[in-house]
Amino acid sequence: MPSPKHVRKRAGATADTAPSSSPSPRTSAESPHATSERAAPSPRRGRGRRPDGSAHALETVSAPKQARSERTLEQILAAAERLIIERGLRAVSVADIVAAAGTSVGGFYGRFRDKEELLLALHERAQRELRAEVVALLDPARWETATLADIVRVCVPVLVRRALDRRRLNAAFLESVAAHPEGWQRAVEFRAQMVDGVMALLLSRRAEITHPSPRIAVRFAVEAALAIVDERALFHAVEASGSLEDEALAAEIERLVLSYLTAR
Repeated sequence: MPSPKHVRKRAGATADTAPSSSPSPRTSAESPHATSERAAPSPRRGRGRRPDGSAHALETVSAPKQARSERTLEQILAAAERLIIERGLRAVSVADIVAAAGTSVGGFYGRFRDKEELLLALHERAQRELRAEVVALLDPARWETATLADIVRVCVPVLVRRALDRRRLNAAFLESVAAHPEGWQRAVEFRAQMVDGVMALLLSRRAEITHPSPRIAVRFAVEAALAIVDERALFHAVEASGSLEDEALAAEIERLVLSYLTAR
């Protein structure tokens, strides 16, 4: 399957991106040793794909050839995710990430062209982890005696609460998609696969769905739930009077989905 295109550089690179004055390896402006820490050309993507969520399974990052390199990559991804969740993307620099990961600026740019490429890898990593949860949910034996309401009460929290806990990271993903849609096609496919899995599970209780077109109803309900979570992520820093707390919001999304599918 084709891998995501590299995000094209914009004029006026910031300190978090490698300068784009030439096609040769880039130099970081964030380190006093930037002149000696040049980035290797961005590696080919899509090697070493495996169904798990480990770093060497990611399609958006070349498969590390050594265990030490794999550990470094995982450290960078884990540190970046933690810092972005805590502070938001704009408050996190490449220097912050490598300091938290215990690696170097050169080590970062040897794997990622800039923070946009890093976000692609983080998104794929998050989607693989979420898909693993969804796959566990799809075990038919688990739902033999379950009703539609039972399924909604388990599946919706998996989709919603995880996203609410990572709202700053999700906001970074959404902002990047809006600015550079050409680089996010594969990421969109990952999300679609997850949505399709949940839809299939809900449609297994088609007889309980009262909407005249169950498939349309299920897709709309799932996408509506995700849209609410995306909106909360984008506006997480804006204080809104009367805004629901996360737990209350998750509960209302469950109620919205079930009520829509079973309305008479």
